[in-house]
Amino acid sequence: MTTNTLPKFPSTVDTNDIEHIEKDIVSTYFYAIERIESVPSDARSWSNTFAAFSRAIGKASECSALVTLPGMTHENAEVRKASNKAKDRLKSELFDATFSRATLLDVFEDVFTKSFTTTSEEDFNKEDFKFARKVMDEFTRKGTGNKNREKISENMAKIESLCSSFSSNINEDQTFVLFAESELTGVPDLKQYKLDEASGKLKVSLKAPDVMPIMQFCDNPKSREKLARAKATQCQEENTDLFLQTVKLRHETAQLLGFRDHASYVLEPKMAQTPEKAMAFLRDILDRSKTRLKKDLEMLLELKRQEEGEACTKIEPWDISYYARAHKATLGVDEGKLREYFPLEHTRDAILSTYEKLLNVTFEKQTHAQVWHEEVECYAVYANEDTSKAAGYFYLDLFPREGKYSHQCVYPLRPSFLSDDEAEVPPACVNIGNLSRSTDPSKPSLLRFREVETFFHEFGHVMHCVLTKSKHSMQAWAWSAVPWPGGVEQDFLEVPSMMLENFVWRKEVLGTLSKHYESNRALPEDEIEKLSKSRFAMDGYNRCRFISMAMYDLLVHSSEGPLYEYNGRQDLDAKELYNEMTKDMSGIDYIEHAFPVASWFHPMMGYDAGYFGYLWSEAFAADLFAEFENSKVGILDESLGKKYRECILSPCATIAGDSMLENFLGRKPSLDAFVRRMND
Repeated sequence: MTTNTLPKFPSTVDTNDIEHIEKDIVSTYFYAIERIESVPSDARSWSNTFAAFSRAIGKASECSALVTLPGMTHENAEVRKASNKAKDRLKSELFDATFSRATLLDVFEDVFTKSFTTTSEEDFNKEDFKFARKVMDEFTRKGTGNKNREKISENMAKIESLCSSFSSNINEDQTFVLFAESELTGVPDLKQYKLDEASGKLKVSLKAPDVMPIMQFCDNPKSREKLARAKATQCQEENTDLFLQTVKLRHETAQLLGFRDHASYVLEPKMAQTPEKAMAFLRDILDRSKTRLKKDLEMLLELKRQEEGEACTKIEPWDISYYARAHKATLGVDEGKLREYFPLEHTRDAILSTYEKLLNVTFEKQTHAQVWHEEVECYAVYANEDTSKAAGYFYLDLFPREGKYSHQCVYPLRPSFLSDDEAEVPPACVNIGNLSRSTDPSKPSLLRFREVETFFHEFGHVMHCVLTKSKHSMQAWAWSAVPWPGGVEQDFLEVPSMMLENFVWRKEVLGTLSKHYESNRALPEDEIEKLSKSRFAMDGYNRCRFISMAMYDLLVHSSEGPLYEYNGRQDLDAKELYNEMTKDMSGIDYIEHAFPVASWFHPMMGYDAGYFGYLWSEAFAADLFAEFENSKVGILDESLGKKYRECILSPCATIAGDSMLENFLGRKPSLDAFVRRMND
């Protein structure tokens, strides 16, 4: 049953529970769909067709979280496996299958024609019209009415299964690298690594909290190389073929749907609209970044020569993080010391407080909430102008666990929609993190600044989700990690969180986020200034590296393969293409025989032909943030924050991304602020 209260997530869920809940979701949902299909033509109305469908898909989406969340967070491998399989089935056999029902489409076409095409759009609720249009478009994009519909549905189900297996292989990966303590000189805290009793060496997993301290601080290049090679080849045997199969099936399916290629299919409903427009955007930024790239590489090589001698002529992949950290040290930023100012509990509370102030909301911890693990916390969110009911709920699941999703993400748990009695169902989500645990009983968990920045960014997604106000779940916050449809244009998805991420670098915010774990003092102003000025250190390399990956994503999804053309060569396979593109654009050679795409979540978790969206979003986020920078009352302008909440966060997919930007800015969006940032 849909509830307007706190969601419930039992910690004791098992494979039988998942099976029973899935069956109940399916039976309840299709009973509602069949009722819609059975309404006689002369009795059809908005209420008993589109509105009834909205309630049915909203309920199914809400209940699906009970089935799908364990695949991301549960400690038992069999439960995770059952959850992932159930998610695949819900995606293909319920949500996708819905939009392959010709009889349902007939009903909607009849009502859509009667309701909308005989009168102007202005005479109807625009949110309802946009929802109805989205529903109709989904039938087209799933191939309903297409002579190849069965093959399209079959391919889509296979793709979902391949992507699920790909991601599961990374989450379940238990690979570790053994190091003697003497091989890890320079790494500030070796207590975080478990001891391998058989060898007497330290076990280093391939998860970020284990990898990054070594890549940044270990002064033994052979150790960094050893770990870099392991990371670059992670899941290569299991996932390479899954990726290649998926790319091939995507291309075939897109052509069956009448598109030139998968990239064209994916970009049609996005802000960018075409691969050509996305590629042109990336090329423009790449050209603007080449001068800074050259300076970054020269700087890294000079630092390496200072350490290893003038004979050094090359920066290796395992040198980047090490010498980038060393470069920041020359700017006065000591990343090891910096951690001491960011104890997890204080920083978490300060981040939450900053968002409360900026967005005019209040968070209330729910101490009696039913959660899936003892470390999980739950909060209700209230808009300050209406504290009579929660606007939404969020959960924090911040530490790594065996089998848990190994990246950082915000996972939707309940969309915003109207229930049977027209009551607003408050949305919910979880911030799934993998932050550094404390390794010393006398010290709290101390965060690297990169972790602070990531937490702040991800919490922007949390706010986007829980502050969504939509009548229809298909217009609520979501992304492809869940099986149900919804969300803004994918290349707008990162705009709100990237805009909010800018605040973490400002002294007004850093002064509150930081608190030394011993002295309780905030980060000194001169240190804040140094840190803020280091934000765009290595920006040339980082941007060019990102663009190489984004262009690869577009290019590999713009051809059937298995051979691709790049820089005059027409015989590159997918692995060679990735390595050649990243080397060419970033200026850093690749690790031989490695295919890092095999452990890259994004192209297999909804960012296929869409990875460019991060940079696209960053550009528009800079335009939004410039309004706060120019505020006469300061960066934490609460009235502007409230306007941002109302114009950018709350509408979610009820309004197009371009329109939301224009509503907030009071003008057409511009790249000027982003270009100025690049040139500074």
